[in-house]
Amino acid sequence: MRGKTFITSCCLFVLMACGTAFAQQGKLRSGPYSGPVTPMVSPDNPAVGPFYSNLVQDTTATCAPGCLYSTQNGYFVLGPNNCFSPGATQWISYSFLAHKSGTVNTVQLAITDSGFCVAGSNQFTVAIYSDACTNTPGTQIGNAVVATVGAAPCALATANFSGAGVSLTAATRYWVVVTTSGLSTQIATTAVWWNANLAQAPYNLNDGNGWIAFPAASPGGFAVN
Repeated sequence: MRGKTFITSCCLFVLMACGTAFAQQGKLRSGPYSGPVTPMVSPDNPAVGPFYSNLVQDTTATCAPGCLYSTQNGYFVLGPNNCFSPGATQWISYSFLAHKSGTVNTVQLAITDSGFCVAGSNQFTVAIYSDACTNTPGTQIGNAVVATVGAAPCALATANFSGAGVSLTAATRYWVVVTTSGLSTQIATTAVWWNANLAQAPYNLNDGNGWIAFPAASPGGFAVN
């Protein structure tokens, strides 16, 4: 994709200032979070278990070890009027395999304010899609819902799907799709979907020119309940 940059980690490039932008990889990476953190709130935990979750503590982590996701890197979720890279739009989707059949009640996501600048909005849109069998999302299932980004790690953003009419079938692959809209509550969102701990999966990115499939990498942290 064209004109994209990502942010490097200070520990990886000691000769460059942390937060320096590089035109590489075609996606906007966040680098490590360096601001104050908020306590982790336990994710939903239905008695029968979630449809899917990669939210797990990494006891080996030296930074924010209590988080159910990594604060060392993630990918930006951006509205076009974002404060980090104005004019850029970035949407993210990750696939998951449903562990049971039923109706989705909530989706919890490791998405927080980026902390790099003062964002003009703090919401985003979440939807569940079928799998297109091309390593990309297929068709939206039910309705999309709006969620609010967490203030900072280790918070989780919760999307309420109780009235969205999204039903899943066990052993079937689906996609959680996160986008922004032109609404005033989303157009300037500057958030990060933080990577999951100890996980690898393919993901997709959309900069307004269609979904592009990327190979396996650490996915964003999320749980579908």
